[in-house]
Amino acid sequence: MSGFKQPIDDAEWTITTLTHSVSPDSGFITSLDLEVKIDEFEIE
Repeated sequence: MSGFKQPIDDAEWTITTLTHSVSPDSGFITSLDLEVKIDEFEIE
């Protein structure tokens, strides 16, 4: 992950679901479901 606040960018994310789809209106779409361990994640 990148482009978010530093603690979010620095966290170790796990992809739980990755979905690709193709639509005539929207084209190629990739969707991600991510998880992070809360006990290792701190925001100040």
